[in-house]
Amino acid sequence: MSDEHTYKLIYFNARGRAEHIRYIFAYTGIEYTDERIPEELWPEYKDSMPYKKLPVLEIDGKPVAQSNAVARYLARKYDLMGKDEWDAMICDELVDTLGDLKQEDCLYLVVILDMEINIVYFIKT
Repeated sequence: MSDEHTYKLIYFNARGRAEHIRYIFAYTGIEYTDERIPEELWPEYKDSMPYKKLPVLEIDGKPVAQSNAVARYLARKYDLMGKDEWDAMICDELVDTLGDLKQEDCLYLVVILDMEINIVYFIKT
């Protein structure tokens, strides 16, 4: 069996949760199809996706969900996890820290938007 695989990354037309997967493909030079789904078409795709979520990486036509699991798989496959278990743990730590930062940024953005909406409402009334 060949070690060559076909990859198709399915996500919205945004960086978001798929960007670190795209970085791995760019860094390794691995060819892949980058399928970007317009948000207005998402309802048509949703039921066919694992867990009804994106991103999804199809590996030889088999869909795999969860962006960090996909990134870790690719990192192990293409020897990007470091030289030992310690290095691999540091990689995991960094990935998880980035996830935490994204969550904090989203919470911060919601608070700011809520403040702006309340301020606009206050000014208009």
